[in-house]
Amino acid sequence: MDWRIELVQAGQLEQHEYKGKAWETAIYKRALAGPVQVTPLGIAGDQHTGGTFDPDRAVCVHPVATYEYWRAYFRRDIPLGFFGENLTVSGLLDEQVCVGDIVRCGSALLQVTQPRTPCHKPADKLGEPALLKLTLQTGKLGFLLRVLEPGTLQAGDAFELIERPHPTANLVFVNRIRYQPDNHAAAAELAALDALAYLWQLHFAARSAPHEEAIAAY
Repeated sequence: MDWRIELVQAGQLEQHEYKGKAWETAIYKRALAGPVQVTPLGIAGDQHTGGTFDPDRAVCVHPVATYEYWRAYFRRDIPLGFFGENLTVSGLLDEQVCVGDIVRCGSALLQVTQPRTPCHKPADKLGEPALLKLTLQTGKLGFLLRVLEPGTLQAGDAFELIERPHPTANLVFVNRIRYQPDNHAAAAELAALDALAYLWQLHFAARSAPHEEAIAAY
């Protein structure tokens, strides 16, 4: 697999307005040239929304292939980095990535923790309200990673898969189960997945309760 970093970005929190509504976002990022420091907080110079930093969401990735898809769908140019990710990676697809995958980028070691949770901001920025729903339907979400070993990386570096401890925890499957509230068995399986982002583990644990009660009753 030839997975490679094509773009590295960081952004600061800014106030923006869309259809009369103000929102704070760091989706408007700038490209970074040369070696970039990666710490447990993510890409140096990058800020996160939400108030409290979550180490399970330190770095965001989108595939180049996702841009190619949406360019064709909307028949318009969408530049790499538009969706506010930190790393834009060529050669991979969301469905080729699993929760728990460990990747080497330059001298940094990262681990996939969850699919990216879609929100209204990319759709607002693009001016295409349907994008939010379409993102969920297609599974072209991107994904988030934690930093296992700090280091440096830069555009042109390999996005090298080092280890795949959970080959059945495909990102597309994990995201599908998140929106299937009655699939208690799968929720219980994912709640026990130690590499999964902690907040997602809690979400699936709450959903697996009926399954656990049924086992206890049996």
